Amino acid sequence: MARAKTATKATAGRKPRASKPRAPKRAATARATPARPRKTRKLGRATYHHGDLRRALVDAAVVIIADRGAEAFTLREAARRLGVNHRAAYRHFADKSSLLAAVAEQGFAALIAGTRAEIAAAGASDPEERLLAMARAYVAFADQHPAHFRVMFGPRLNEAADQPLEAPIAEAYALLEAEIRAAIARAAGDPGDDDVTDALVAFWAVVHGLASLVLMKRVRVRRDQLPAWIDRVTRLAVRGVTARGMSADTLI
Repeated sequence: MARAKTATKATAGRKPRASKPRAPKRAATARATPARPRKTRKLGRATYHHGDLRRALVDAAVVIIADRGAEAFTLREAARRLGVNHRAAYRHFADKSSLLAAVAEQGFAALIAGTRAEIAAAGASDPEERLLAMARAYVAFADQHPAHFRVMFGPRLNEAADQPLEAPIAEAYALLEAEIRAAIARAAGDPGDDDVTDALVAFWAVVHGLASLVLMKRVRVRRDQLPAWIDRVTRLAVRGVTARGMSADTLI
């Protein structure tokens, strides 16, 4: 009782302290934090996420070929770089050759599109100028897409018994044939089929040779000077092959 009275005297005249309200307990829920992006496996300059595996395998092959050559990769290697099981790759390509054919097909499509665009950009009706535009497009394609170029004209596909690229090759050939025929007709009248074929092969040999020399760095020309250099060299060939008289019977 004494303690109780003492306590009462000590606290007499004081105002009671107001108790601080306690914060309500948080419910046990997950915090809303932004999700971290998942890490993906890198393939050189590109990354495969999902979707078109066939296209991704073609792109992977191009990267490997650019680094190590057409003979230094396998379908398994392309799949490994993408981070997918090699069995998934075989659902799209039966073997290495079929994947190389897809790379070449992609290359021919780009070459044809680039050639048509260069001809259109030249805006020329003169057949000689149109052939020069084709030459610029061809060499530029080899310079910018060396992996495709090597596969398109490499031995593995071109020595195969069955030619898997008949359609794109035929389209590219028809485009060049039409321009060669028009150029000969302009210079020397209506040409025969033999004249067109001989002129086509001669023109292609010159342009392909230029592309190969640039690709192998046997000829060093600055890129900004490349179109003018191609025009100078190719014009000599164009004026020769468009003159009628390429076939044997007219050379006698």
